[in-house]
Amino acid sequence: MTLEEEEEALYAAASSSAESDISARSTSFDPNFDSDMSRYPASVTSSIRAHVYEGGLRYHAYRDGKYPFPNDDVEQNRDDMKHTMSLMLCRGAHFYAPVEDMFKNGAQVLDLGTGTGIWAMELGDKYPAAEITGIDLSPIQPNYVPENVHFFVDDFEEEWLDPENKYDYIHVRYVVHSVRDMKGLIQKAMHHLKPGGYLEFQELHFYPRCDDETMTAETPYALRDFYHYMEDGMRAMGYELHAVLSLTEELQAAGFENVRSRSHKTPIGLWPRDKRLRLCGLFMRTAIMDGLRGLSRRPFLALGWTQLQIEMFLVDVRKATMNGMFHTFFTFHGIYGQKPLDGGQGSNQQSATATPPSPVGH
Repeated sequence: MTLEEEEEALYAAASSSAESDISARSTSFDPNFDSDMSRYPASVTSSIRAHVYEGGLRYHAYRDGKYPFPNDDVEQNRDDMKHTMSLMLCRGAHFYAPVEDMFKNGAQVLDLGTGTGIWAMELGDKYPAAEITGIDLSPIQPNYVPENVHFFVDDFEEEWLDPENKYDYIHVRYVVHSVRDMKGLIQKAMHHLKPGGYLEFQELHFYPRCDDETMTAETPYALRDFYHYMEDGMRAMGYELHAVLSLTEELQAAGFENVRSRSHKTPIGLWPRDKRLRLCGLFMRTAIMDGLRGLSRRPFLALGWTQLQIEMFLVDVRKATMNGMFHTFFTFHGIYGQKPLDGGQGSNQQSATATPPSPVGH
């Protein structure tokens, strides 16, 4: 099989897997869903359901500007693509915290930054006794969902109305880079978790690395340049692109116990020999290519770039991303911690272990 034929086969497999995940959004109907929006005040309905359009991209209108990236169909497909890729990286695991028995026995679960809701819905189907709530600034979740899954449009960095000690497990994935007050978020999670409950973050470190000689610090590589500018632009907007790197220490400082971390290399492109990782690399490369315009707009504008300058730069970024000679990867981090059984009033002694990145074949 030629390289072109293999790539076509991988694209077909990727498309089939992604379509299967996306179709999961409408497999169940929630009989409690209220489709009659007329009973809500018009101002509430419009502020939640409306969107903001900017430069040909669509953004959330509720708390406009809080999340710096689009919520349009392209971005939703990217989210579902990254979801499928994450499951492949983690060999089918939706979480690393030891909470499966909690799920089976009726856990209260909170998914922050739920996006399309695909993670919440899959677990709702798998664990019918669990009660899963998804929160997001964008109203992009489906109306037809498992009976035990509920979605709300809200800003999880604001004060939570939930009672103290409500949740068994809180999940945060692929939004860490867009949280302005990470310490405050972790404190909220500690307050609202039950004693013994878990907070878990799953996040990519968006900086391309290489552990062979195909890319060095001196090698011109526009994708690496792109993330340097993204870091500066995000910081100018009040965010920290690389916030995932400090999560272990911040969980410990907040009083979480049994803090653990796991990491996986996430290839960019088709260079690994292992078929599973090649498919992950295809998903990652496609997610980058499809997202470049939407990801770059607001952060680059915050640096004073013009739209023409952005588009001209992205030409080189696309070429670098598609260049198979670079054996580059991001690092996927799964980090979780447990609220002390005494509710955080006892010892603040924590432990942290890190599993080294899994090897990627060449």
